[in-house]
Amino acid sequence: MTNNSCGVFYGAGVGPGDPELITLKTLRILQKSPVIAVPKANDESSSVALGIAKKALRLDGKEILELSLPMTKNAAELATAREKAADEIAKRLKQNLDVVFITLGDPMLYSTFSYFVPLLKEKLPSLKVSVSAGVTSFSSAAAALMLPLAEGEGRVAIIPASYGQEDIERTLDGFDTIIFMKVHKAIDRLVDLLRARGLDKNAYFISKAGWDSEEIETDIRKLKGVKHGYFSMLIVKK
Repeated sequence: MTNNSCGVFYGAGVGPGDPELITLKTLRILQKSPVIAVPKANDESSSVALGIAKKALRLDGKEILELSLPMTKNAAELATAREKAADEIAKRLKQNLDVVFITLGDPMLYSTFSYFVPLLKEKLPSLKVSVSAGVTSFSSAAAALMLPLAEGEGRVAIIPASYGQEDIERTLDGFDTIIFMKVHKAIDRLVDLLRARGLDKNAYFISKAGWDSEEIETDIRKLKGVKHGYFSMLIVKK
């Protein structure tokens, strides 16, 4: 609770999967906030971020505000879903309740949280927003691989694997370390491209970094033709 005209809207990263990687700041925010906003892909799915939070602390007595946010590229559908979710969050904030929106990894990197800040600011101009940084999946992956992501003047790029061929080629040309996020649908063409460039031995695949079910593969040739999960990435270091 706060003394402002409305509650505080928090964005808090719960890390990549290991509850021990949740920061002390995020734990404090979770402990004191009466409402935890949880994005979900659909009504049947469970929230990975909420599962991580539950391993770190008891959430008894808190409202778990589930927000249905479909995984689609349909702009109109996304806008409608976000507006509806923002209305639900705003309703709690207007009651002077602090709301913490939890995300995997960090709230400021490829996170749904960033879309809600302008929506809520429009509804509540005096709204206070605070962000608690989180450990990213690629930081956890680098630690698991014992792989420095950058040294000296090394250049690092973080891109979705869904990028087109030309964009990926330019990124490979211009950076020393490239982190491809969400490679599950693009792994075959990435493997072919990296092999053609002689970079396959410089590539590391990791799925569910920081989870108990974490998987690592350093021979990316074995990845072709195999179904991979959503939480997977490829790190290329020249």
